[in-house]
Amino acid sequence: MTSAEKAKEQYFEWQPHDDPDFAPLICGKGTIGGKGRSLLFALRRLRDSGDPDMSRVKVPRSIYLSIEIFHKFLERVPSLDTLLACGDPEGMERVFLLTPLPEEVSLRIRQFLADMNDPVVIRSSSRLEDDVKHSFAGKYLSTFLGNNKGTLEERAQAVEDEVRRIYSRTFFPAAEDYRRRHKLGDDDMGIIIIRMAGRWRGQYYYPTMGGVGYSQNFRRWTTRIRQDDGLVRIVFGLGTMSTKRGYARTVSLTNPILRPEGFSPEKIAAIAQEHFHVIDADHPNRLTTLDIKTEWRQLLQYHPDFSAYAQVFSREDGEGAFSSIMKNMAQLEPGSKICFTFDNFPRKYPVFYRRAKKMLKFLEAQMGVPADIEFAYEPTEDSFCLIQSRPFWTNASDLDEWPEIDEKSILLQADRMVTHGAIPEIHKIVYVDYNLYFERRDFYGTARLIGELNEASRGEPYILVAPGRIGSSSPELGVPVQYGELTNCLGMVELGIPRLGYMPELSYGTHFFSDLEVDGVLYMPVFAGEDRNIFNIDWFERSKWEPWGSDIIRVYKGNFAAYMDGEKNRGVIVEKTD
Repeated sequence: MTSAEKAKEQYFEWQPHDDPDFAPLICGKGTIGGKGRSLLFALRRLRDSGDPDMSRVKVPRSIYLSIEIFHKFLERVPSLDTLLACGDPEGMERVFLLTPLPEEVSLRIRQFLADMNDPVVIRSSSRLEDDVKHSFAGKYLSTFLGNNKGTLEERAQAVEDEVRRIYSRTFFPAAEDYRRRHKLGDDDMGIIIIRMAGRWRGQYYYPTMGGVGYSQNFRRWTTRIRQDDGLVRIVFGLGTMSTKRGYARTVSLTNPILRPEGFSPEKIAAIAQEHFHVIDADHPNRLTTLDIKTEWRQLLQYHPDFSAYAQVFSREDGEGAFSSIMKNMAQLEPGSKICFTFDNFPRKYPVFYRRAKKMLKFLEAQMGVPADIEFAYEPTEDSFCLIQSRPFWTNASDLDEWPEIDEKSILLQADRMVTHGAIPEIHKIVYVDYNLYFERRDFYGTARLIGELNEASRGEPYILVAPGRIGSSSPELGVPVQYGELTNCLGMVELGIPRLGYMPELSYGTHFFSDLEVDGVLYMPVFAGEDRNIFNIDWFERSKWEPWGSDIIRVYKGNFAAYMDGEKNRGVIVEKTD
């Protein structure tokens, strides 16, 4: 048995019930599910590491409901079998909300909330989430509450309702379809109730930084970066922004200066984070999105080190440039804007990158598989909060050897962030016309049409080619199609069209990309006009195509193939002529 196999075996054998520090946090017998068990496993190993950087890592105050509690609850649900057979998710949720939780859970929740008025997160932690092959990202419900208004009884009742909602989602179509597709059978639900990382800063509650990290970088944007360097994807404010396909700063842990988008100030400014998530005291039970353009003066008051995260972008004589934010700055010059670049962060807080790289490699060794974490960070105090730790799912297909390719047959070519694998034969390309998508702005209509095309394509797989970020929650960045609407898609190409603001992004940490990894869907970004990138627009304009519901969506039929080499950072989509 290899050291990795032995570590993996020990990882799955470990149970927090047997740990005297963690047993008091658990309500009920049996497993607490994948997210909960993995989080406490990571905390135990980091505490025992003997390394000051790692042993100081914290997990916010939390309690864990085991799957025994889930089954006790289900026994109380009236006519459960009939309810499940009806196939009415909303009706099921209504019944679940009227069903009381076991008394031991109600007591534990009140004890947990008694002396705390900070926001709390209620997270799913199912038995099947404890798996190295299936991500379940976004398939179950995780939610939060502001917890800053009302009596203890009212706050506890609100948390109980969220627990019941998560229980009901175990049987919702998204989860059941995913389990059915992967032949996983039924599931059992554990729950994590955890204090949200962060603090109140005036009206708003948030951590200074949040993000995700990976011990392996399977989507390198330059050969100067090694796969096992690891990477983080960081945002200002709540880390929820980093799990969406929006703006975030992606950093190699060996060389945090290198950027996937390069060093051009214009390109950096075009995709830099300008909005961030917080909890607003007046609207505590939903995420509030703030704009740095209106908040920067207030942020300077609460963050004396604000220049570590943000810079001012301006143009002079047609050239773009960044400058530092001055503490006494009263207003911005016309035509300037502030954005979160994190350019000065590596110099000011090098310990963050040192710890992240060390911790990710350590957790990978302890689990025997690549590691994936979510975190929050307060730089001025060097306070690193671990919010999630689990195996990093990947299922890349093989590419035996690079075939002989006629350069004239290349329709699309990428030079970075490509999957490793091949589709040697496929007969359909679905292309979203970037000009029409931009002009007509029927973002959600286009996404739903792709879903309908996908449903009609059963048994006939395709490659999707679309501008910007496929699956983005911000439709101006790319087509907001849901992953469940792409079940017959074998490969995705994101087109970068800078003049229209469409820029692909290395979106590790998003639910969308977790599903791509698990299902082995090939991916590559093509940056139109850049060296070593090819977007053969002539072929797309002269070749025969059929519209699907709209001329925004074109369907090309023929004989195509995709070859992608993750080691050499080259990917191509070709038209086969033989």
